[in-house]
Amino acid sequence: MTKKFKISVLLLSVVMLSVFVLSIGFTAAIWTSGGAGSGENTVAPAVDSPEDWNPWAKYFEGIITNDITVEAVVTGFHGDEYALNLETVIIPSYITVDGKSCKVVELSNSIFADVTFKQLPVTVYISPYVKKVNAMTFANLPNLKKVVFGVDENGAGENCVVENFTFASCPNLSSVVANGRSITDESGAALASGSTAFVNCAGDLSVSA
Repeated sequence: MTKKFKISVLLLSVVMLSVFVLSIGFTAAIWTSGGAGSGENTVAPAVDSPEDWNPWAKYFEGIITNDITVEAVVTGFHGDEYALNLETVIIPSYITVDGKSCKVVELSNSIFADVTFKQLPVTVYISPYVKKVNAMTFANLPNLKKVVFGVDENGAGENCVVENFTFASCPNLSSVVANGRSITDESGAALASGSTAFVNCAGDLSVSA
């Protein structure tokens, strides 16, 4: 095989890969794979305050709760074939409901009930506008490792109430980061590791301001 032929084959491979990536659109920006047969489908890591929360919007559904301010509650998450081994989940600032772009201000219970997080430790980033996280929203997720309440480009985010049992039975949850936001439990007290939101969670759970 000549050197010229090898170069031609390499260039052709690069072109074909580029066409494939373009053909799958946003998915390429979100999902990455450990390689064929590796069984390790992961997601490109996020920082504690992603600059763009919305590439994940198409994976979430919700209902409009306020037509005037166009706000919505997230009611479900739909992963694709790679969702079995997620290591990062970013809850978006906006989702589309009935053709309208709606600000996500609340998370409903059990939004990840139809998704099985396997093998990898999962970090969930909650967008800056969320004001309420309902009971059982993240309950019974054995590989949930970390939860980050995100902030916007100005380092700000809404005050947020986390209901009782929100993270119940997440035995590997070790860190919750408020990022300077006011995150309280149902009693109005600052969210702490001893809160009822964390029933049956890890004994070494850290909740930081």
